[in-house]
Order: sequence, then structure tokens, then C-alpha cells
Amino acid sequence: MIRPMVFVSFEQGKIEERTNDFRGCFSILKHYPLLYAAYRKEHKNIRPFYGHPYTERSEKVYNGTQREGPDVLHGDFREATSFREKRLIRRIMHESRRHAALQTEADAKTAFDMLQHPEQYEIIHTRVAGSNDAFPQDWAFLGYDVGYEVGFDGAYSIVCDCLFLPQWHGCDAEGTLFSEDFRKLNENGLFSSRDDAYAYLVKYRNEAWSEIGLFYICEVRRKESAGSGRE
Repeated sequence: MIRPMVFVSFEQGKIEERTNDFRGCFSILKHYPLLYAAYRKEHKNIRPFYGHPYTERSEKVYNGTQREGPDVLHGDFREATSFREKRLIRRIMHESRRHAALQTEADAKTAFDMLQHPEQYEIIHTRVAGSNDAFPQDWAFLGYDVGYEVGFDGAYSIVCDCLFLPQWHGCDAEGTLFSEDFRKLNENGLFSSRDDAYAYLVKYRNEAWSEIGLFYICEVRRKESAGSGRE
């Protein structure tokens, strides 16, 4: 039986497993094709590695946690009018570890309905692999992502940053080390098995250039019937 774990790694090649205490939550994230197109527009001389945006259309779509959530302070939400909306915006602004702002589908839907451009976003649900936290039963499982703890606006992902949209650490200089891992990603750009996700984390952290920190292997789900947060 899989136990929910956090993987602590601050030294190259060393990973310590600890019992997880991060609860599942809902996130509002931008549709990947929009991010892909924006990346191509903003970056020149993109190397032909993995799923990096070096072609007009992506070989694989990434539907994980690192997809630019809305910003409360920069006009991505309309003004809150009801008590429920005002309370929710305050929770989002003061979100912290252990206290994710969007704990229920109803809260996620309320926040989604406040977006200035809802057509650009969708709602996902994540929980740490092996967790007993409840998840929406009618939502489809997309796969496993690997990265930091997830909030209402997503989280850093070593899958996205290395294999899709390199913004922080990127990938190996040759673009070949993770070829097999990239091939294992499913149609959502995520791992289909927790074991494959963990093996990728181990290989990634063996590299001196890789990100350090507390990593989670998260189950990602989406309400396929809606395709977004809208009914």
C-alpha cells in the first residue's frame, strides 16, 4: 500500500522520505496551449529537446500543476461583491501551507466564476499519491505530477520545468538524459504510475543543476464532463 510521502532533497543524489501532511486541494490553472504559444513568442533559439516549444504545435500537452494560475493583485479576478466572494478572496490572498484556499469544489467554482477571462482557465484537483483525502468521484484521473506543494494557483513542477516549459532550471545540456522518462508521459504530459514518477524524481535529483526542496508526487484530476470550471 502506498503511503502519502514528502520527499526532502537538499543534497544532490539524496532523498529523505517523510510522512506527508499536505492536504488535497483545487487549483485554477491556465490552459496549456496558451502557455505554449506565449513561451514561443517570448523566447528565441529554443532547443529541440523533449516537449520544449520549438515547434508550432506541442508533441505532448502538459496538464499538470505548473500552469500559471490567476493573480489576485493584478486584475485577474473581478471585484468581490458577496460576503462569500470577499471571504474567499481573503483566503486566497493569505493562503499558506496546510491551509490551501480552495478545499471544496464549491469554493473552486465560486473563484472560477469571478475570473475576468474564465475561458483561459480550468479547475483541477490534486492530492498526494496514497493520501486518504477525499477527491471528486466524478473527476477523471490525469496522472502523477512531481513538484512542490500545490495551492490555488498550482505549483512548481520538475516535469514541466525540465520537459516542457524550461523557466527555472531547465534540463540537461544534451537534452537526452530524460528521453525515456519523456516517452513514459501519457497524453496529459504526466506519469501514469507513481513508480515512474518517483524514478524520475530520483534521476532528476542526481543532477547538480536540479532544483532542491520538498517534493510531492501528486495525483491530478479534472472534471472531464465540463472540460473546465464551467457547467
